[in-house]
Amino acid sequence: MNVVNSILTVYTWGIVSILLFFLFSIARFYEKKSGRRSYFWAFLVPIVLFALAAFRYIYLAPAIAGDFWGDFLRFVGGVTLGGFGFFLLKLMVGGRP
Repeated sequence: MNVVNSILTVYTWGIVSILLFFLFSIARFYEKKSGRRSYFWAFLVPIVLFALAAFRYIYLAPAIAGDFWGDFLRFVGGVTLGGFGFFLLKLMVGGRP
């Protein structure tokens, strides 16, 4: 059963990382077409942090929470993603950062 939980953990966070890569691609496209700096490379930070947290929890299956470093990586990835996502939103809808 732990193998199934590990596979589902990797699958779920893999999907999240793919969605974040789309956000990275949108930011890169916007920077190239508009000429305004979007810091698209910063979206790679949450991808890496979420992937590291997922790999941390692979070895702790069936736990999905409770590990300090895994939870810390997810927290920092979420805060980073929220900050850069909000920045990109304001940039794309016309607000000046």
